[in-house]
Amino acid sequence: MSTVKIDFVPHFGAFVIETLTLGMYGESRNAIREYIQNSRDALLQAIDDGLITSEDARIDVEMDTDGLTVRDNGHGIRVENAAKVLASIGASNKDYRKDAGFRGIGRLAGIVFCNRLIFRTKSKGQTQFTEVIIRADELREKLSPEETYAKDAAQTLAECVDATLQDDADTDAHYFEVRLAGFHNPPAECVDVGLMRTFLSQVAPLPYAPAFSFRKEIEAAAAEAGLPVETVRLFLKDKGAAPSELFKPYGEDVAVKRTRTPIQVSYEQSPTGKWFGWLGRKRVPGLIKEKYAGIRVRVRNIQIDDTKIVRDIFSESRLTTKGRTSWGRFAEWYVGEIFVDPKAAIPNARRDGFEENDSWHTMRDEIDLQVATPLGKLAYRTSKADKLSLANLTKAMQELSKTVELLEAEGNPTMEKLEQPLLAASDFRTRLASALSLDEGEEAEALESLARQLGDLQRRLEALVALAPAHSCEEEIAEAIEEMARQILKELHDRLGPQDWLLARAVIANVTGVKPD
Repeated sequence: MSTVKIDFVPHFGAFVIETLTLGMYGESRNAIREYIQNSRDALLQAIDDGLITSEDARIDVEMDTDGLTVRDNGHGIRVENAAKVLASIGASNKDYRKDAGFRGIGRLAGIVFCNRLIFRTKSKGQTQFTEVIIRADELREKLSPEETYAKDAAQTLAECVDATLQDDADTDAHYFEVRLAGFHNPPAECVDVGLMRTFLSQVAPLPYAPAFSFRKEIEAAAAEAGLPVETVRLFLKDKGAAPSELFKPYGEDVAVKRTRTPIQVSYEQSPTGKWFGWLGRKRVPGLIKEKYAGIRVRVRNIQIDDTKIVRDIFSESRLTTKGRTSWGRFAEWYVGEIFVDPKAAIPNARRDGFEENDSWHTMRDEIDLQVATPLGKLAYRTSKADKLSLANLTKAMQELSKTVELLEAEGNPTMEKLEQPLLAASDFRTRLASALSLDEGEEAEALESLARQLGDLQRRLEALVALAPAHSCEEEIAEAIEEMARQILKELHDRLGPQDWLLARAVIANVTGVKPD
């Protein structure tokens, strides 16, 4: 039996572009993060090369009525290869150990919500700049599922791209600019400067605000752990307004329930050197009502996903078989950041998590053991203690008393109206018993007073139950029998011959009183 080798050339169809652009990111706003990420890499390289100082390096995000521009003053791309680089997908000479972006797929992310994706870039010392225009509306149409487009990916992209060189008399200028022109179903952040500010302050590699009292302490601890907080300056401009510099949103206190309470900061570090984190906790129980609540995971100081990574570790542990799904809510009882060594775990292409490998699994277990489990236990105990506190028990008793008074005033109780207060009284009895068992004598008198009030309320509820019309299940039972009989009749009609069907119908009608429709 002979074997013949067949030569062939792999074909990458146009829909590869759709997968790597329109289908890549869960939320279209993440395209903005991709451009910020690319600018961050360019600026830090320019700083390392001595082209600019860290103080002069900056990203400018400018919003207008029908577009968005992201610009940095890094090296830019030389005219010799700018068009080739900008029209490539999945090709990059970046190093994942040093750069935040390295796959070469993020630059086209913006085609999902603009009609023209325009790149302009210039390198210092050159007299021309490169402009590459991608006709995003045309490209989207070619990639529509309704189309039967047979051309390959490279040809499809080439048909939608124009590249030109244009003169620039300022030989000292150096920049990279991406403009998303002509919005097409843009994310809300593109039309609301407040939402854009919130989004960028959370995802971008920003410094802490100068007024944040824990700033220097966190930066020093991170540097000592070998994971310094790498930052760039970012300015946001909305139409004609002056640009304003953005910072991370953290402050000394947080909103909880109806008050603001100070935070205390502690630090955790990976025993294997894979990550470092600062954790902000407060004394008051409850969810933090800030947009930056939760513990964020960051690589190169750029946020990975939102708070889902750590929330998932709170709710599902690999270290125990005991279920703790309800712990997920406790992640938002805290604020903080976990900075990951980029050599230890690689963000996945969507940047909503990490590539599943042994290194990430080790890191996940460490974060579970040092962060999620102790903080989850603390929140659980605090939540339980808060539920059993004298103040909350007293408030619950007042609400239950008011409900019973209203029922007594109405004078026509029904079991439907009494069901909820009866359940509330039962729950209160359980909570009160737990509080009495945990009390060390300091609140015994007050708790016993609540017990006496509960006894009185229970007697009043029993009196209301006695006045309520008797509740019978006969109607519900009859409905259930009728429904079951009709189902049986339907099945028998489909399965039996005419004579057997008539006999079965008569028997069922005689027993249940139900006749077929």
